[in-house]
This record gives sequence, C-alpha cells and structure tokens, in this order.
Amino acid sequence: MSLPYPIWTISEIWCMFFIDDTQEPVALKAGAGRPSVPGNVFSGFPENRRTVFGSHVFRSPTGSRDAIPVNEVKMKRIILSFLACALSAGFLAAGDGVGEISYMVAKATITRAGKTFNADFGTVVENYDSITTTGKGMVEVTLFPESGINGTIRVQPGSSLYIEMASLQNSRQGSVQLLSGSVSATVKKLSPQSKFEVRVQGSVMGVRGTQFEVLLSVAGDILVTCSEGFVSCEEQEGGNSLFAAPGVVVERTAEGIFHDIPVRLSDIETYRQNWSTEKIEAFKGNANKAIADYARRYIDLKTQFDQVYRNLLSQKTILDKWYREDARNQIGSTVDIMKEKTALAGPLFNIKRVVFLFEPVYFRLLELAQLHAQGHGRGSLAPGLTSDQFFRRLSNESVELNERMANIRYILKLYAKRNEGGILMDGAF
Repeated sequence: MSLPYPIWTISEIWCMFFIDDTQEPVALKAGAGRPSVPGNVFSGFPENRRTVFGSHVFRSPTGSRDAIPVNEVKMKRIILSFLACALSAGFLAAGDGVGEISYMVAKATITRAGKTFNADFGTVVENYDSITTTGKGMVEVTLFPESGINGTIRVQPGSSLYIEMASLQNSRQGSVQLLSGSVSATVKKLSPQSKFEVRVQGSVMGVRGTQFEVLLSVAGDILVTCSEGFVSCEEQEGGNSLFAAPGVVVERTAEGIFHDIPVRLSDIETYRQNWSTEKIEAFKGNANKAIADYARRYIDLKTQFDQVYRNLLSQKTILDKWYREDARNQIGSTVDIMKEKTALAGPLFNIKRVVFLFEPVYFRLLELAQLHAQGHGRGSLAPGLTSDQFFRRLSNESVELNERMANIRYILKLYAKRNEGGILMDGAF
C-alpha cells in the first residue's frame, strides 16, 4: 500500500524566487495536506501566509516543523529545480487521490489494495476504492478538481460501490459502479473533455451537470430520478436510451423492461420510498423462484470466475513485482512496463468480462441472503440443492470472493498507473 507521501509529509512547501537582485522575495505555497496542481501554485496567497525570508518550512512525519536556513547571498535566481522536485514527489504520492470524505453518518468502510478500514472525515478516496455503508451509514465524497470532475458523490445507507477515474488522451472519465443500494450525486457542468457515469446492472447513466439518484433493488430493478438537469440512461445491450429529468423518472425492471414514467418533482422522494418498498414486497411474493434463478447463475459464473482468476495469478512474477513497486511508490522502466502490460492485458481483459456478469449476481445474493434469513424463499432450488445449503455455500465462499474482487481492482489500479491513467478498455467492469 502506498505511503501518503514519500519520506516527508509535504504539508507546506515554501520557496523563494527573485525577478532580479533588487526585488523582494515572494512566498509560494504548494498545497496544504495535498499538493496543488502547477496552475494553482502561483496565486492566492495572503500576506500573513508568507514565509520568513531565507527559510523553507517542512513538517516531519512526527508533526514537528523544521526551518532550514538558506544562504541569502546564493539565492540569486529562481530555485526551480527544488520546486519541481517537491511538486513531482507530491504528485507521485497523491496521484491516486480522487476525492475526500467531506461528510458522513454512522459507519462506513473503504477497501483499498485488498485491505479494508473504517472511513472517517477527511479520508482521501483513491481510484478503485470500494466504499460500503452500514444500514444507517452515509458517506459524501467531494471530488478533487484535479480528477476532472467537479461534484460530490453520496453513498446512501446500506450501499456499496467503487469509483474509477481514467485519463483518455486529453479527456477525463469518471465512473461509479453501483453494486448495491443507492447513490446520489451532484455534478456541475462538465467540460467537453470530461465525462461522468454511473454504471449498474448492464445500464449506464451519463451525466452532464445535474443532481440525480440511482437506486438498485434487491431483485435487480433500477430507478433513476433527477431533480436538476438531465441524465442519459442507456442499456449496454441493445443501446436503448431514455432521459431522466425533473418530472420524469427512468426504470429498468429485473425482467428487462426499460421505460420512463412521469412523476411530479415534488413527489420524487415519496415515489422513491414507495418504489423500494414495492420491489421488496414483490420479491417476497416470488422469493424462491428469484433465489433459484440467481443461484443457478452464480454457480455457472463462479466456475468461470475461478478459471480466469487462476489465469490472472499465473502472472504472479509480474504481479508481485508491481506490489513491491507500489509499496515503494515506484514503477518500472518503460521497457519493463510494455512487456508486463502485454503479458497481463489478456488475463485482465478476460477477468473483466466475467466479473462484469458475475459481480452483480454475487451482490444481489448477498442482499437476498438477509431476506432468506427472515424466512423468505426457503425450499428447494434445484434437484439436490436447498436454499439453506446454497446460502451456507455462499457464506463460506464470500470472504475469499471479497478478497479476490478487491485484488482485481487493485491490479487494475496498478495497470492504470502504468498506462498513463488509462483503463483497460472493453466497455465493461
């Protein structure tokens, strides 16, 4: 797991530069807590924040500050090399950060690089992080401007998702993969070079400046509501498109019916609550059949997942090298990277294709397990397989599956680092 900053926590970097020998020095500040991009370094510093002439201030890992004297006579020209090195170190360390937790209620966890820890106010959210809230928990992530997306993402109670930010040539693409529950977002108007999407169950919600919410029912139904702007809702299979806007919601049922529904903006919140309740009640009335269908798909896809995961791990030498490099906040040479990406592209492409199908089924079953424990859907699922037997199997396999899913996202993150921020393109995952 990468250290937040290499060796020093660069909380403040102060530099002095001169236009000529007669001018007063001007203090430059790069960041507070995380480095600023170059365009923000040279402006906006109040008079009372300027440094004492002839010193640089650092914060050590223990939190103490040390002033390092500088020979004033020798400082005749701009110390560009120092500033460049300092900023480069900061960008390398903070390059994975896409936002931070600006608000939260109750408990939530973040899974990163295969490790899970509790979220807190101010926690930096990194690319490919998975966020999970408890039944009473809620987390709001404010995206960094450097991510290319200006907005906030709110993970609603009892939800799970992960965030993916990618560089595509001169553009930035942000996406949220909703795995369970619901997510809402406020996204300000995007530049023509940026794109933000929410992906769920084979559907893509494209956003260009709006406030919206996406809900996913336990049975796999999707509801998209919008209180400002509009959201383009598209099925990945078939290419059908509809628009959610104030006064119109879009639904995709578990049976595949894709349609829009007029709903007054003032009634949106009530409609969402009633929709969720109705979907749960509808599931309860046909629980055994729904569980049997998901169980069959799980068993088939789990076999495929195990195979492609073994194929990915066959590249253990490369993966172990990437893990070691990431622990040191490094990457290999250009020649090594090209060879390693070539070797991993095929296995990663195959595993993304299977996970695209398997992950939604797995997360639906985790939710259905809670309803099954309440007595819904009990009985025979297939010859020789009862619902109790299946959910015991799911429980036994879930710890390993969660670890594998997290490891796959970690590997994709390491791949993107070696691909100039670009993701492995196949339109899925």
